[in-house]
Amino acid sequence: MKYLVAGILKSGSEETVLKLRDEWNEHLSQPDRKISLMGLLRNNLGERRGYLAFLEADTFAEAESFMRQSPFYQNGLYERIEVSEFTAEIGDFA
Repeated sequence: MKYLVAGILKSGSEETVLKLRDEWNEHLSQPDRKISLMGLLRNNLGERRGYLAFLEADTFAEAESFMRQSPFYQNGLYERIEVSEFTAEIGDFA
């Protein structure tokens, strides 16, 4: 199943996010990750606001664990996270 996972960053977290770049890249590159699409979210001023991904997972709990294992989550940088099962109605992933 596909899941949408998103993390909205707390204001003022950009410096710490940048310091955790290597840990973040390692988190994303785990061989068991099946990420279909991932990207950075920016606000109207162009500031880093969060991340959103569509990933394959067998269960909701597995998709949620992806967020909880994130170095941003583990360092308290997310204001909130969102995990939702995703069912495409129009279009498909490339």
